[in-house]
Amino acid sequence: MSAASTPVPPQPPLLRHSVTEVGRVFLEMGGSAVLRPLLRRLPRGDGHSIIVLPGFMAADASTAGLRRFLNEQGYHALPWGLGRHGGGDRAASLEAALAARSETEARVAERVEQEFERTGRKVTLIGWSLGGLVAVALAHRYPQWLQRVITLGTPYGDPRGTALYRLMSGRNPGPADEEGIRRWTEHAYQGELQLPVLALYSKTDGIVGRDIAQCGADARWVRNVAVPASHIGFPFNPLVRVVIARELAQR
Repeated sequence: MSAASTPVPPQPPLLRHSVTEVGRVFLEMGGSAVLRPLLRRLPRGDGHSIIVLPGFMAADASTAGLRRFLNEQGYHALPWGLGRHGGGDRAASLEAALAARSETEARVAERVEQEFERTGRKVTLIGWSLGGLVAVALAHRYPQWLQRVITLGTPYGDPRGTALYRLMSGRNPGPADEEGIRRWTEHAYQGELQLPVLALYSKTDGIVGRDIAQCGADARWVRNVAVPASHIGFPFNPLVRVVIARELAQR
């Protein structure tokens, strides 16, 4: 491949968005607390189960507030129950990293199947950041158990478009070349999509650049919607909760 035809890597987030992540999270948390009485007026749930998947290096504590909100709205929100979401952070090669993703997907799929069999109703997955890649992968492979998928700030494309790429590439070789990057990004899209995916992304996300923040699965089933949110603040953002509640009310 000539230099002229070499794909241009996506741009990572703007520095000003990255350095203000933590401060914006506190504003988003405060906003949800202040607006809690109004949020309770959103459409009520139908009681079906929702499993919330945490982001990279996060665990169930990071999604506790979002699950509490969903339970208050009348759903049965569940943690993923798999501990910290490592995402193959210590993998020695691309193959090992993809194998780690597949193992995580298999464990979540088992949990989804169990919940489907217990209730007799299809399950919704909400995946934050890296958790969204897991959720979309399962949407392609297990439509018999899933009702819909919602992702929050998920890095769908070339990982060089994230603020963490340089840090992680020092610990994990990951998708080091164009072919590896293609395999990494296409992993979530294996199979036929047959259920709705709502991908929420933010143009001011300080971790995931806007070039890679939109889901590239079958456009007949996918809606990419921009919301004003920080990356860390997605589960706490009041507007994100409004969008989620309205989406879940769609039968």
